[in-house]
Amino acid sequence: MKRRKRSSGGASLDSLLDTMTNVVGILVILLTVTQLGVGEAVERIKEALPEITDEDMDRSGKKVEELESLLKLEKEQLQTVKDLTQQKKKANLNDQKVLIDKLKKELEKLKAIQINIVALKKQISERDEQVKSIEKTIVAKETELAEIKAKLAKTPDPGPTPDAKIVNLPNPRDAPKDAKPIEYICRGGRVIHVDIPLLQNLALKAIAQSRLVKAQEQAVDCDKLVKLFENRNVGNRDWRIRLKPAGGVPYLVLELRKGRGETSERLRKSTALFRNQIQKVNPNLFYLNFRVWSDSYDTYLVAREYTTQRGVLAGWVALDSNSEFRVPLGGNLKLTCQGYVPPPATPKAAVPDLPPPTQRKLPGNKID
Repeated sequence: MKRRKRSSGGASLDSLLDTMTNVVGILVILLTVTQLGVGEAVERIKEALPEITDEDMDRSGKKVEELESLLKLEKEQLQTVKDLTQQKKKANLNDQKVLIDKLKKELEKLKAIQINIVALKKQISERDEQVKSIEKTIVAKETELAEIKAKLAKTPDPGPTPDAKIVNLPNPRDAPKDAKPIEYICRGGRVIHVDIPLLQNLALKAIAQSRLVKAQEQAVDCDKLVKLFENRNVGNRDWRIRLKPAGGVPYLVLELRKGRGETSERLRKSTALFRNQIQKVNPNLFYLNFRVWSDSYDTYLVAREYTTQRGVLAGWVALDSNSEFRVPLGGNLKLTCQGYVPPPATPKAAVPDLPPPTQRKLPGNKID
């Protein structure tokens, strides 16, 4: 008998192991090559990208915070717009309700009104008759006026009256509130400013230097005071101050020094002191107060002409030519004359009882 051939199982197993070993080796080689390629690629990418520093990271973080803040702000604004829209809708609704209530009330008032057509027609008829009557009166007056104008046209012009003067009628009214007067004197054909408080202070200084007065309220020898002012040249370059008792009380008498003040001819010149003075007056704070003696009316009219041109308000007081320019001592002095005896009172005739006069408010400072 022939021998059986040996089984080839061992040889087949060796071939399989060799194949697997080869495959694993190839895979290891491929993995190594792949790793090497990936590393080089990463290096090349790093070299291509810019370098990121800590400052770049901080700036990026701040930028992110700013974007988050802007997003938060946008959300808040969106919510505000939504709230305003809702409030506006509510306000419009409330306004509409108020309007509806108002219209309802007006409708109720209209329903309550009852018009009497007959009475209304009667009133209209009466008014028409009144209008016709007034129209007739107007026509008659116009006809009469036309006749008067025709007569005047035929009347010859007599020409100006000799020595005629054009004056404005006064329009007395109260001075502006809180306005203060500036005093001017028109006397002897001249106009000049007078500072009464300044002259009073000069007089009080002279009295204090005389030592005749030792108290604010005192009875003094008025004759000595009169002589004091006669012997001393009290005043300034424009005014001479004298003292004169009247009714047991000493007063100051202001006398204009010779040649002081400006005449009406001088006022016509642009360099006149009066015209320069009123240019500095604030019409809202001051007004002029003229004291006009009868011998200086023409000068006063010229002064008022320039005062009106300047837009300054003014008032005036007319005085007789024999009137003295007398002012009180001023200050806190209350002096009386020693030995003054008031004249006996003249007996008055009996006056029948009359109802008390109606009280009225007296006006203040007047301008015209």
